[in-house]
This record gives sequence, C-alpha cells and structure tokens, in this order.
Amino acid sequence: MSSDPVTGRFRIGVIGAGGVGAAHVRAAADAGAYRIAAICDTRRFAARALAPAGVPVFTDYRDMFAAGGLDAVIVAAPHALHNPMVIDAAAAGLHVLVEKPMATTVEDCTRMIDACDRAGTLLAVAHVVHFDPLAQEARRLVASGEFGRPVLVTHRRSAHYDPGSRPSWFFDRELAGGGIVLNVGTHGLDRIQWFTGSPVRRVSGVVRGRDGVEVETDALALVELADGTSASLTLTSRGAPYFDETEVVMERATLRVSATEGLFLLRDAESVRLLDADSGRQQPALRAQLDGFVAAARCEPGARYVDAVYGRSVVAAALAVYRSAAEGGPVALLDDGVPA
Repeated sequence: MSSDPVTGRFRIGVIGAGGVGAAHVRAAADAGAYRIAAICDTRRFAARALAPAGVPVFTDYRDMFAAGGLDAVIVAAPHALHNPMVIDAAAAGLHVLVEKPMATTVEDCTRMIDACDRAGTLLAVAHVVHFDPLAQEARRLVASGEFGRPVLVTHRRSAHYDPGSRPSWFFDRELAGGGIVLNVGTHGLDRIQWFTGSPVRRVSGVVRGRDGVEVETDALALVELADGTSASLTLTSRGAPYFDETEVVMERATLRVSATEGLFLLRDAESVRLLDADSGRQQPALRAQLDGFVAAARCEPGARYVDAVYGRSVVAAALAVYRSAAEGGPVALLDDGVPA
C-alpha cells in the first residue's frame, strides 16, 4: 500500500473517537500529503460525529482493515487494546502510529515491535512532546553542551483523577494498565530520557490512591539514568492548580520548561524567558507528528518520528515505578529498557 491511486494522498484510519482520536483528526485537516479515510469506534454515534464528510465509519477495527483503502492507522484506543490492534494492523500491511503509553506490558511492546518488523511496516509512538516547540528548544540547548552536562532533572505534573474527570476506562486497571503513572507519568519519563539523551537505569517509587478508585492517583519516583544523572518524578491529583514543568540542572545553568509559563534559562542568579507558552501549540505539534509519521512511512529522508524501541523504554520505566512501589526497593532496567 502506498497512497490513494486518484489523489496520491496517504490514507489513514483512526481507531478511537474519543478526545485524543478527535485531536488527531483535527490535526490532519487540510493536510496535502494525507487524509483521514476511516474512523472506528465501538460507539457508532461517536465515530459518525467525528468522521469528516464522506468518510466511512466502523464499530470493529478488523472490519475497517478488511474493507481496504488504508495505508496506515492511528491507534487511540484504551491502552490494553493497543497490542492486538497493532499486531492486526501489521498483518493487514498497515503502518501504525500508536498513542502513548505504547502498551501496558513490556512483553506486549516487544510483540508489537516484532509484528511490524516481520510485516515491514512502520511502528511509531505518539510521544507528541517531541514536537512541542518548548520541549524541542530545551532538548536542543541541553544537547548542545553549551551549559555543561545535565546533573539533575525534576519533573512535576498535576492531573485530574477524580472519578468522572475522564472516561471510565481510565479507572479500570485491566484496560488502562495503571493510573496516573502509566497515563500521565509517561510524559515526564519521556522528557527525562529525551532531554538528557540517556535511558532510565534504576527507579525507586511510591504510589498512592484514593478510596473507591482502582488505580493510583498520585506518585513519587527517584530515577537514575545510565549516564549517572539523577532525576525525580512527582505526579499529583490532590487539587493543586494545574502545573506541568521540567527543570534540567546543568553544570552552568538550569532550564525550566513550563507548559503554562514557557521556557526559562536560569544562569548567574538571573532568569530569562526564552520562549512564551502558547496554549494553542498542541494542534501544531500533533500536525508535525503526523507529517513526520507519514514521511517516515513513505521512506522520505529526514522524517522525524518516535520509534517503538524508545516507546518501550518509557513503558518499562513507568512499570518499574509500580514494581518498586510493590516491592519496597529500587528496580533496575537493562540496556534495552526492559526490567533486569
């Protein structure tokens, strides 16, 4: 499969008509190189409401694959369903952009990677922060070495985790694979690894929940990276005003990335704002992510996407937080990001 034989545009199906699936559909609007060609959701009314004019809808993704006419699929379904959907997409010869977290177990991540490798299809993971201008500039500055090597990273994030604050499956441990750590904390663990360019090697974590809620709603973790950098992860749902910020302490300066305030450089007792926060930047980031995914699927040089081996390493780090909390001690990860 390559593209629509009439228009030449890459044809993408979307599984999941919730908020994330809808964001992908909006991001693809008016794209010249690709289009949304099918929508699937078990709720037919939701699929119909999201589908652009003339786009067919399905309630079973396997029927969508069997109907043909697709080159790729975006998987934006509950986390535990990613594994069978990606494997079936690979069997159908489709390239895949799967939402984070990539899966709910490291073993499932590996099965997905192997299936796409055998099929010769691309498997990319939707870690959209890699396409956020604030995060990209932070990554560039750290990687430049201008301010020395990173020595400490902190990530703090709040999120609503009261029942009713999000779709009910997020509170189902089997479907979601966990709570705030696997769903929200993977953004922070991604930033910690990506900003420093070093994978997680050891995790010590604690998790806390609320009465009547099946998944954890709050967590703390200390993280050691392969290059010796230390990091921390704080996730809270306890009613604080929204915050989402990462600080990278380097030998000669500190970078602070705040989703609500912007990018700051702290040096010589002075704080300078390098970039303002833009509340509308998510859609351009999603669009850039789709552009890179389609270009990579078409084997265009220089295409940017987040590969599945990296996506697996983020899942492994999140699951290590759970294991550490359960066992009461540190958990080590191997070179390929899987538990030791």
